[in-house]
Amino acid sequence: VALERANQTLERLARIDGLTGLCNRRVFDEELTRSWRTAVRDHQPLSVVLIDVDHFKAYNDHYGHMIGDDCLRAVGRVLEDSARRPGDLAARFGGEEFALLLPKTDLAGAIRIGQLVVDQVRELQIEHAKVPLGCVTISAGVAQVESDDHASPDKLLSAADAQLYVAKESGRNRCVG
Repeated sequence: VALERANQTLERLARIDGLTGLCNRRVFDEELTRSWRTAVRDHQPLSVVLIDVDHFKAYNDHYGHMIGDDCLRAVGRVLEDSARRPGDLAARFGGEEFALLLPKTDLAGAIRIGQLVVDQVRELQIEHAKVPLGCVTISAGVAQVESDDHASPDKLLSAADAQLYVAKESGRNRCVG
């Protein structure tokens, strides 16, 4: 019984990002594949929001890694609160990057959720002395699954990543889809 509990604890810990408490990249990738198959089979929309903390290296360099960790935890809480429906998933994607998996959500709905997250992080008013706005912001890129023979979970992520790049190039602190 003790060994079984220990194994269950290890399995749970292997699926959680230790810093933010969100799902980790491994879980995100597994759920993306599962949700992708379901969306294609059922002809339902599936959207992904990729999120990056703006100017995080400058933040970490100025405030230190411990305060940087606090910042990432705060952003993670906002994302966790935005993943409200069954099937929605907030995950730490890597470093200062996060992701939202939004089954049964079309592009317009995902952009609304992404912009809400952008606004909520800005409203936290986490001081960031190294940027003109003076507070931590995020940028978000959104993409929705397209039903064609050449689509794949990787292409969905690439499309969201391309939109994230557009958000950053067009001034950051915004959601683009």
